[in-house]
Amino acid sequence: MKTIIETQPNFRDLGGIPTLDGHKLKSGIIYRSGDLHSISDEDILILEKLELALIIDLRARREIEKRPDKRISTVKEIIHIPIHDTARDAAEKYFENTDATALEILLIGDYRRMINDHIDEFRKFFHVLSSTDHFPLVFHCTAGKDRTGLATVFLLFALGVGFSDIWKDYLDTNRYALATTDKIIRKVSKNGKNGEILRPLLEVRETYLNAALEQIEMSYGNLEIFLRNALHVDFSLLRLRFLE
Repeated sequence: MKTIIETQPNFRDLGGIPTLDGHKLKSGIIYRSGDLHSISDEDILILEKLELALIIDLRARREIEKRPDKRISTVKEIIHIPIHDTARDAAEKYFENTDATALEILLIGDYRRMINDHIDEFRKFFHVLSSTDHFPLVFHCTAGKDRTGLATVFLLFALGVGFSDIWKDYLDTNRYALATTDKIIRKVSKNGKNGEILRPLLEVRETYLNAALEQIEMSYGNLEIFLRNALHVDFSLLRLRFLE
């Protein structure tokens, strides 16, 4: 899939992903992304040509205050659903101690935490998807990989996408964000530290998503039960809205 905007390479259309029963997601309706703080004027024009109408921002307030999204004139509504990035402070300590293993373990724990602590937020995310009249829309966090990644996994499963394609979309973040990840690592290394230690924090890993899925299985039985009973997802309505 081609990058839609150059200055936020993780902005991408979920359209075209196939479902197990022969449908596929509508194109140009729902996008996932990292934050829109540093996008160029040229990319703002591209998003306005897409007639982007709704932004669902999954970041905590402190993240939004530090890196507010650029204004996009076609956007009619911005909805904040804060899923806290609690791993950041601990990550700074582990980085100072050059402990890459601890950083990976930290992310594994954070995925479990999101399942345990943010049911209300993920439920609100699906309520917005089921009720909004503002399309196309984009949902994003900071890097567009963990909070956005989990939300996308839940959405794709609810729409009937098979796990092979769900995993592909989740891991595709590493491909889209590779240049940015490498740039950050090089910058840190130039300042005399081992930037490579940060890679587990900047990428998605199978172990991260598996931790969330294992927590769901332990607490709810399986992903379908979790979506129906905990998040109150209306599968039929979502499929009517987002599948062709």
